[in-house]
Amino acid sequence: MHDILIRNGRVIDGTGSPGIMMDLVIDGTKIGRLYKPGDGKGSVEIDAEGLVVCPGFVDIHTHSDFSLLGCPLAESKIRQGVTTELLGNCGGSAAPIIGAARKQAVDYAKKLWVDVTWSSFDEYLLHLSDVRTSVNVASLVGADTLRLGVIGANDTQATENQLRQMNELLAQAMIEGAYGISSGLIYAPGCFASTDELTSLASTSASLGGFYASHIRGEGRTVVKAVAEAIKIGRDADSRVQISHHKAIGIDNWGLVSKTIAMIEAARSEGVDVAFDVYPYTASSTWLNSILPPAIRDGETDSILKRLGDEKTREEIKRAFQNKDTDWENTVAEDGWDRIVLIGLKSEKYGMFENKSISDAASELNVSPDDLALDILAEDYLGVFAIFHEISEDDVKTVISHPLSAIGSDGEAEAPYGQTGDSATHPRSYGTFPRVIRRYSIEMGLFPMEEAIRKMTSWPAERIGLIDRGVIAKGMAADIVVFNPDTIRDMATFEDSHRYPEGIVHVFVNGQMTIQDGDHTKERAGQVLRHKPRVS
Repeated sequence: MHDILIRNGRVIDGTGSPGIMMDLVIDGTKIGRLYKPGDGKGSVEIDAEGLVVCPGFVDIHTHSDFSLLGCPLAESKIRQGVTTELLGNCGGSAAPIIGAARKQAVDYAKKLWVDVTWSSFDEYLLHLSDVRTSVNVASLVGADTLRLGVIGANDTQATENQLRQMNELLAQAMIEGAYGISSGLIYAPGCFASTDELTSLASTSASLGGFYASHIRGEGRTVVKAVAEAIKIGRDADSRVQISHHKAIGIDNWGLVSKTIAMIEAARSEGVDVAFDVYPYTASSTWLNSILPPAIRDGETDSILKRLGDEKTREEIKRAFQNKDTDWENTVAEDGWDRIVLIGLKSEKYGMFENKSISDAASELNVSPDDLALDILAEDYLGVFAIFHEISEDDVKTVISHPLSAIGSDGEAEAPYGQTGDSATHPRSYGTFPRVIRRYSIEMGLFPMEEAIRKMTSWPAERIGLIDRGVIAKGMAADIVVFNPDTIRDMATFEDSHRYPEGIVHVFVNGQMTIQDGDHTKERAGQVLRHKPRVS
């Protein structure tokens, strides 16, 4: 007699193989085996007739590093079938934190009602274990976090001693369980890092079995050059490379993903293990301060705010906003103010413009959008987010349908209540995985459901290095999703972003039922997953 029997379901095992009618049993935290329909017995039996049974979804690109500590039920993720999150992306991680990196972490965590009590990577993972989350958690180390801690926020090249210190912190974190290193090369201080600095860090990660994930140096006019840099880092560091949320932003650059994917295919044929992930939306979201020229973002927040208050400097920034030929990712010039929507506003002065475009807000106030954006940044102490409607649907279809693409939300664990629910968010945090199945597989027919599930399970698990997840097979971790293929769909929109998807019936995490008949059981059976270093 097995612990749990899921009977009469169509099992899609995550490998891309066709689904088959089978019964699945769970024993403890593991998958027991598969039976022919009717042959299995369980102490608890669940009828999955008309439903799909598949591995739990592995979100390869998330930013739940702090939000999971304040929202351990991971409502927005578990309710869409995500059972494992990879944190530490885009160059930012919650550990290891020293110096200015610690101050930044403390300040940010306060907004989520989280106290930072750790410094090392091991201490952070132990803290996550103590909190107990509803999803499994793995993490990268952020190269930006290392740089901020060792060098500070200034635009300066790493000395030999500073680079050695960053590599030592990284190596220690890898020993303590990190899966690799990430970079965020449009953000400060990551944008100040040289290719050689990144190659050195990626080499240290690779020597211990890790991989290099990158929010590349540009996704607009310079996207081809930026992909070439990521490939070069992988080749020179002998490292696996994961290009994060691959896309081409700005109307003038739409279509360039066909060229970058050809570059990636060529690199793979030459022995560079490079792949990419993607989210199923035509809008991105990040800090509004990323629109500023890198020279303006040089230094600590007070220095940046001082520049924003200087009339001469403001005029220089406004002129830069009009120049598409900059050597940095100039989102304003690429997108235009009408495509940049404000979210996460904290000040009373501008709070009424939540979820409105900067151009519309500027029209209401009868001011220039350039000045309004700079004023909002100053008023909210740079802590404002924005949604950027800047991606072509044709490009999304090109990237998402390629066999090298994995699905990553680029979102975080949230809930409609509490601190994470007090402002608009990007709907990807609630709807990424059901949306891929409904919109791109079922409705558009870009790929079979089995391939959609492979992109969400075995493929991201393989890229990360999770050897016991992502596939339904005997002895694998019992992370299981049971969904209704007729009703599964995302419900969150840009106008109403905190909405749970439909059609996710049951979710098991390490054998524990965490979603039952569409409702959260409040179970927190997620595990902190630690990479086991392999010396090469």
